[in-house]
Parts: sequence; C-alpha cells; structure tokens
Amino acid sequence: MKYTKIHLLASALAAFVVGLSPAAQAQTKPLLIGQTYVQTGPLASLSPEPVMGVRAMLNALNANGGINGRPVELRQLDDAYDPAKGAENVKTFVKEGAVGILMPIGTSSSVGALKAANELKIPVVGPYTGAGPVTKFSEYNFPVRISFDEEYSRIVNHLFTIGLSRIAFAHNDNPGARSALESTQKFIAERGEKMAGSVAIKNDGSDAAERAVELAKLKPKAVVLAVTNDVAAKFITAYRAAGGETAFYSFSFLNGQKLFQDIKKDAAGVVISQVVPYPWNSAMPLIAEYQAAMKKIGATEFSYASLEGYVAAKVMVEGLKRAGSNPTPDSLQKGLESFRTLDIGGIAVSYRPGEHRGLTFSELSMLKADGRYLR
Repeated sequence: MKYTKIHLLASALAAFVVGLSPAAQAQTKPLLIGQTYVQTGPLASLSPEPVMGVRAMLNALNANGGINGRPVELRQLDDAYDPAKGAENVKTFVKEGAVGILMPIGTSSSVGALKAANELKIPVVGPYTGAGPVTKFSEYNFPVRISFDEEYSRIVNHLFTIGLSRIAFAHNDNPGARSALESTQKFIAERGEKMAGSVAIKNDGSDAAERAVELAKLKPKAVVLAVTNDVAAKFITAYRAAGGETAFYSFSFLNGQKLFQDIKKDAAGVVISQVVPYPWNSAMPLIAEYQAAMKKIGATEFSYASLEGYVAAKVMVEGLKRAGSNPTPDSLQKGLESFRTLDIGGIAVSYRPGEHRGLTFSELSMLKADGRYLR
C-alpha cells in the first residue's frame, strides 16, 4: 500500500530515536494522523491546494519541536472519490495507530471517512466539503468550514437583495454538488420563487459546452455554480460564447486565480463565496502565520484553498495540544470539545460537547479583470 507522508526530518529523527531508551522513545515517537483524499480521477484537482496548506502548517509545527517534543506525521491514502475506499483508508490508519483523521477531500471521501470514524470512535477534523451528510452532528465529526446550506443561503439572499430573482444552477454530477443544488432550490422557494432551471455536467467536463448552451437559452439573470475549476472554465467560456449574459456566482471550491489563468477576461465579474478570510491580509495574525509557513515550504502563491488546509491542520494541532501527554482518539475528541470558543488568530472555532460548530465565517469576493479579488 503506497503512502504519502508529511513528516519533517524523518530520517534524522529515526536515527536519533534508535539511540534512546524505550521510555524516551515513547516520548519522541511521532503522533500519527491520517488523511484520505482524492489523488486520482476527474475530481483530483480538489486536493493539491488544501493539501499544500496542511503541509505548510505541519512543517512549521515540526520545525518548532512538534507537540510536547513529538513530531506530527501525516499519512495519506488515495480514495479516488470513492466512499468505500475512504472508509477503508480510515480503518487502515486506525490499525496503524492514528489518533485522528484530518481533512478528507470532497463529499464522497468525507462520507466514507466519517462512517468508519464513527464506528471506530476516532475524530475527523475539517472535512473539505459542506454537504449536509458531512456537516450533521456526530461525536467524532469536527467540521471547520460552514455548510453548503449556509453558503448558498447567503448567495441567494444577496441575489434577491440586489434584485436578481431569476436564478439557474449548474453543477457537477456528484453527490456534493447535487446537495448544493437542492439547498439552492430550497432557499429560492422560501423567497416565493422557482429556480429558472438547472444542468448537471459530467465530472470530466466533456459535456460542459453543451450544457452551457442549454442553460443560456433559459436567459437567467444569475447562474449559481457548484463545479470544479476545469468544468467552470469550459462552462463559462461556452456560455459567454453562446451570447448568454448573466452574473455567475460560485461556492467556495472555485479557485478564482486558476479560473482567471484559464479563461482570462471571461472570468471577470465571477463572484465566489469564501469560507476563510482573505489570504493576503497579513495584518490578521492567522494570515501572517500562514504566509510565513507557506514561504518556508517554497510556496510563492497564496490562496483560499491552501489557507483552508492550513486552518484545518491548525485546529487539529490545537486539539492535540489539549489531548494530554500521550494523545489518543478519545483524548483528542475531548481536547477539541474543550475549545468552547477558541480564537486561532483573528477568527474563532467553536466546539463543545453536543455542538461542533467550527467557523461561522464567510464573505463574497468578485474576480476583477486583472485576476485579483474585489471584496
């Protein structure tokens, strides 16, 4: 079985540990956490940036002595967006002594991971999705981001506030995106309107142009997106080429910088919901810390997605710090619930017994003609 490991100075540490007494070895043995994520398949583009943020956080942590002198090791396994594989990966991590599961990527991966985690009683921190099945409360589920329901409620409220009520929806044909469609339909109905129409696009984007022409014929005033970057680029370009004039709104998985790189001027005006703060605002302590950690791993570009990975890893680390001298899945769960409301550098994470709220943060950002964000 092939692993990816994030473990600073692993060989030097191993040589050092060999020379220690058994008691001392126990104190320097790495704390193991696992991550099941999408490394292959059409949705693999979801993973690189949040995983980079995780790497930046853990490298900075281990360079500063880890937790009580123990480094944190992250083992990763590909689940190809298959919930059964996600569940199996979690079982593998538990067998190998993991004390927690960090940031499964995507809805299907997270559903599988949480199923196994709830059975095996190991905490899952920061799933990279806001789908309903993944945000509902369980003792071992610790979401960090707000839910898709909250994202789409805020988008719909904004659209009605500015007078745009003829709203259509375009989404990837997968469970998380369908959940987003259902949420948006519900919020539009609560306003006394019906969705103007919707299209489902294959995950590889092969029918994106066809679906764009189909939706443009309905002449919506706004199109809300729940699609990956590659699909968004194909869909928006084809929609504009078909003469469709509309405002595009997307949930937080859309990487605006990459979209601009792909389609240039056609990306201008696209509005994206964000669930973590502006990654370039170094006046916020969390952002200054994130930027410094990213630079240490050689990352020259900041992004919302890598910041979300950094935040999820930071939440896991804060839980481990409160989990006692020898953390276990049970003590990590209790450590996370001891947060109550914890400021992590300008934003607060809330967990307590019976309520795992995570963050409440969100804002809308618009892509400008030069590819930068207008907030």
